[in-house]
Amino acid sequence: MSQYILKRILLFIPTLIAITIITFTISRLAPGDPTELKVGVSGENMKADEKSQLNQQAKDYYKQKWGLDKPIYMQYLIWLGNMATGDFGNSFVDNRPVMDKILERIPVTAPITLMVISLSYLIAIPIGIYSAARQYSKVDRFSTFMLFVFYSLPSFWVATMAIVFLA
Repeated sequence: MSQYILKRILLFIPTLIAITIITFTISRLAPGDPTELKVGVSGENMKADEKSQLNQQAKDYYKQKWGLDKPIYMQYLIWLGNMATGDFGNSFVDNRPVMDKILERIPVTAPITLMVISLSYLIAIPIGIYSAARQYSKVDRFSTFMLFVFYSLPSFWVATMAIVFLA
């Protein structure tokens, strides 16, 4: 048993690293430049070259501030450190901390998620017991297939569809 636990812990570490690398990469592959999004179009009464120089200075400032001027591996390590400490940065829309925005939405999200998870187990456990008692029957095969389909759906999507179709 202790070997099993040790093996699981040792597999957890590379899995976690792989997930963080994939998440970081996906966030960096998003279209557009975050500095251009932040700077936007300003200085409408300025000459084109003055406006371009001002925008470039602002872009350089934000690249330095956000660490986008550093090598990609350093960006990843900084990002990982920020994620580990709960510093998700500020929203581009209203410049509020992202963590504050997440925390204000949890009171609505958590009950919906808990209801969907509870409902899925209330349905899945009796069907699982029935399928185990009548293995390889048509009902077993159909219910197994449907449970795989429904269990693979994200709970927030199921909750949204339940609101749309049942409310």
